[in-house]
Amino acid sequence: MSSEQLVHDVEKGSIVVLREPSPKNNHWKCLSICSFLLLIGAVTVFALLQLDAFGLSEKQDSKLQGNSFSDHLPATMKVQALRSGKPAAHAVASSQNSPQLNWTTDVIPTILENGMQLNKTENSLIVPSTGLYFVYSQVLFHKNDCSKTLLLTHSITFWSSELNSEVELLKSIKSVCEEVSSNKKLWFESIYQGAVFQLYKGARLWAKTNHPEYLDFTHSTQIYFGVIAM
Repeated sequence: MSSEQLVHDVEKGSIVVLREPSPKNNHWKCLSICSFLLLIGAVTVFALLQLDAFGLSEKQDSKLQGNSFSDHLPATMKVQALRSGKPAAHAVASSQNSPQLNWTTDVIPTILENGMQLNKTENSLIVPSTGLYFVYSQVLFHKNDCSKTLLLTHSITFWSSELNSEVELLKSIKSVCEEVSSNKKLWFESIYQGAVFQLYKGARLWAKTNHPEYLDFTHSTQIYFGVIAM
């Protein structure tokens, strides 16, 4: 039972009964306060963890952005090719026979999966089955001066059995050193192109440039040629 006190109210001439708070009520109030403080602490910790995770993801994104496209694409393609069982190839420039543009799949980060072939004699990729394919390629040019104007072309072709000739699928043209100067002027120029095509079993594809002598073979992973079944 809670204890009570009798207090005489002088002004009103009456007696007031004061009831002391129950110890049980005090106990529940303490539990409520503690629970509230624990809730605030949990929310704070959760918020800090979220901020830390966000910062980590930003660092990872910046790290990925700092690397080249070809450093990540082949690994992703290989996983997708293995899962789907569809043909996929990603070849890079071989620097052994510079300044000629020759493709290789013998180094990292290249792939050649599910029936795709690289004919090293013809320097072509061969598709194993009929279907839709995403065909892409990039070349990187470099020179230390602008002694003359250059017209750089990069094309992807295939052999047409119907026409019995080589046919262009894609072609890009860029001009560099339009202002000729005798002073040394370091320049880099890249050309990328890609599109989806209907290809037939045994189709042979080539990726070529008109000025292989200006290719930057020191960054061979930036010069690539690939075919992916859709």
